[in-house]
Amino acid sequence: MATSDATPEYTPNDTPNDAPDAAGDPVAQAISAVIDPLIQNEKALAGCYAERIRLLAELDRLGHEPRILAGLRGDPIESGHNDPDTAAHGPAWDDEELARRTMAAEAAMVLRVRANTAGSMIFDATRLAGDLPAFHESLTAGRITWGHALKMLELTVNLPEDVLPRFEAAVLGAAETRTSTQFAKVAVTVRERMHPTTLQERADAGFAARRVVFRPDADGMAWLNAYLKADEAQAAYDRLSRIAADLDKDDNAANAAPAAVEGGAAEPEQHRTKDQRRADAYRDLLLDGVGPGGLGHGIRGTVHITVPALTLLGRSDEPAILEGYGPIDPETAGRIASTATSWTRILTHPETGARLSVSHEQYAPPADMRRYVQIRDETCQGVGCNRRATLSEIDHTQAWNAGGKTHVDNLICLCKACHRLKHQSSFSTRQGPGGALTWTSPGGKKYSNTPDTRIGAPPKPPIGPLPAHPAQPADESPPF
Repeated sequence: MATSDATPEYTPNDTPNDAPDAAGDPVAQAISAVIDPLIQNEKALAGCYAERIRLLAELDRLGHEPRILAGLRGDPIESGHNDPDTAAHGPAWDDEELARRTMAAEAAMVLRVRANTAGSMIFDATRLAGDLPAFHESLTAGRITWGHALKMLELTVNLPEDVLPRFEAAVLGAAETRTSTQFAKVAVTVRERMHPTTLQERADAGFAARRVVFRPDADGMAWLNAYLKADEAQAAYDRLSRIAADLDKDDNAANAAPAAVEGGAAEPEQHRTKDQRRADAYRDLLLDGVGPGGLGHGIRGTVHITVPALTLLGRSDEPAILEGYGPIDPETAGRIASTATSWTRILTHPETGARLSVSHEQYAPPADMRRYVQIRDETCQGVGCNRRATLSEIDHTQAWNAGGKTHVDNLICLCKACHRLKHQSSFSTRQGPGGALTWTSPGGKKYSNTPDTRIGAPPKPPIGPLPAHPAQPADESPPF
């Protein structure tokens, strides 16, 4: 089943106008008049999903009752039972298979989905209600969204049953305080530590399942998906992004020279979006190897990995971290490291894992400081944003012209959209130690975002509403 990316996945304060600094503020009150019912609506939706899970799981349970099974069986001859000529009908379904298929078809009719889809829904429902009761209870209470439940179902595929209770208890708190995407990033690291099978063994098994899938879509379009090793997929996407950025220059040149059209008039070519340029590059590279004009020649995708020293030396199974993806197996990390053309050394505190401070008294951060902040933040630190830090901008949380220093404790990664939101709206930010960023919304709601600082770091403090504090002046410094 799919969930909408637009589903709000933070858990703001539940009491209307609960932020002290919102009292008497007509803007905050007006926004809260809409936001607070929206919070309750999200909880109601979560409760509806939880109830559907319960009903589907109950449908599955009924399919295992002898009295129900007896009623599900059809004509003995037509079903294959007691058939003197079994070749005419094929082998009969056993009771379990009969119940599974019948209940899936029953659900498919009322839900207006394919039987296979309904079967998957029932299977997931039994897993969530039976194997992950704490997540089901949290969904019922509206403390997590359906998106969180889906991520948990994905993360627990092939996870041994004896590990499930410990894993569920370890990650539930993150699910209740983070977006579903941010929760998944935390949970995949915890899963890695608890999984009894090494990542190398699972990576080897996964590699055997690599494939390309063609899926038709509407309006004469289709999806072409490739299931690859994480580092190869990340490098391929990065290469396409770099080619797309290079194509932007060609588009600008074309727009500067109007093309002749029928009747002698001239009009500029339509400017392609970056997504369109990336898709065109993907098409040209696959169809022609190298696109028109040598498209892609000499361009290589770049990946960033963080590898523990002992893993690189073969003395530890601690996984490396691929930026934009998560843990990767040691063999892949070693192969990438052996062919790396450059390195960034990161010194960390031996006990806390915190990166050591660097400081420069100047406006624009130097390259080493920018890289430090990008590694620390990993992603844009906007509320709920997951854009890679290396594709984001560096922002002074406290404006340079208001006394803010160019120091790692005053620098943060924000993508262009979040950067503009901060400067052009009444959102404000306050930065704490280690890159912890607190956003205050126009409605008076406060959210905290804390970047991970190392592999295997302890769970972050919850992301959610914080006690109100005096507003901080918005940073007026231009983006870098």
